[in-house]
Formats: sequence, C-alpha cells, structure tokens
Amino acid sequence: MAGEYVIIKQNQYMRVFRKAEAKDRSRARTLAQLGLRETGIFRRMVDKGVFVAAGGDAYYMNENAASEFVAERRKRAFFTLILMLIVLLLLWAFRGKLPR
Repeated sequence: MAGEYVIIKQNQYMRVFRKAEAKDRSRARTLAQLGLRETGIFRRMVDKGVFVAAGGDAYYMNENAASEFVAERRKRAFFTLILMLIVLLLLWAFRGKLPR
C-alpha cells in the first residue's frame, strides 16, 4: 500500500507542475503557489533531477528527467513482477520435493 501512495504522490507533483506549465526556469513556481507541500517524496524527485531548483523556493519540472523517472519506475515494476513470477514458478515446480 505504501508503494502505491508514493506513486500517486509522484504523479500528483508531476501533474500539477505540467498543468502550471512550470517546465523551465522562467516559469518556475513555488510549491505554495502550486498548492503543494514539500515532502520526502518531493525531495527525492529533486535529487533525481525531476524537479530543479530555480532560486528561492521556486522549482520547475525537467520534462526529460520526468520521462526517464517514470520509465525507470515502470522498468523496476516489470522486473519485480518477473522476479515474483519466477519465485512462484520455482515454488510450484519444487512443491513437495524439498526435504523437510
């Protein structure tokens, strides 16, 4: 459940910045102007380059970094799913065959 919350919040930040067209330094906005709060989730996205400080408390969204961020998130989810499927297949294949 916590993972879903993080993704929802990440998407919310990106959606609000896109709607405000805060996509370059000249259009940077503060979180307060956007009706957002600074959270650990936001700070991690800043660390990943999704949001860029533009001076003062203003930020803008780096669209390329945001796209890469979402692609990496999808890739991690895909590989996690594949790993879980492999584990389930191994458990099914070796059911009752392992010493107890």
